[in-house]
Amino acid sequence: MRYCVQPATAKDVALLALAMGDEDAGDTEFDNNDGEQKPLDHLLNAFLSSTEVWAAHDPQGQPCALWGVGPTSQDFEVGRFWLLTCEEVETQPHDLAALSTIVLPEMLTSYARLESIVDAQNQRALSLLQGLGFTVEPACFHEPTGRRCHRVWIEEDASTLAVKGPALLN
Repeated sequence: MRYCVQPATAKDVALLALAMGDEDAGDTEFDNNDGEQKPLDHLLNAFLSSTEVWAAHDPQGQPCALWGVGPTSQDFEVGRFWLLTCEEVETQPHDLAALSTIVLPEMLTSYARLESIVDAQNQRALSLLQGLGFTVEPACFHEPTGRRCHRVWIEEDASTLAVKGPALLN
């Protein structure tokens, strides 16, 4: 399928959120999880706290993936990376990987390193990130979520960012 990647708008976030249930948006951002926020609030907070948000649109103009990054509170050279997709893109892992290789180098021009926390049960996300060249650290208990999670990261040289197999993007 063909996709158009461009900076995201609040409308893109709203449309993707409407296409999802709360349970689908729950793992978009783990920081500051006080147990009071609804999962879709995490998506809104991630969007508002990001310095860059990119959207992939399908041929009908509907957003089907969002990538965002914002500074960590500890180190402004490290970007806290997040990714949210709809089911359509998740079923096309080569397309998602190819789209990510468009967006991630842009983010790495603003941050020396991108990192995130990924639930250990989310094997699809871990496989995607590992395939893109992210380092996946061993899982450990993540206190804010009460889950076992992996810290994942990639450095700005990102020479390993590559799509395995043919990419069909125009």
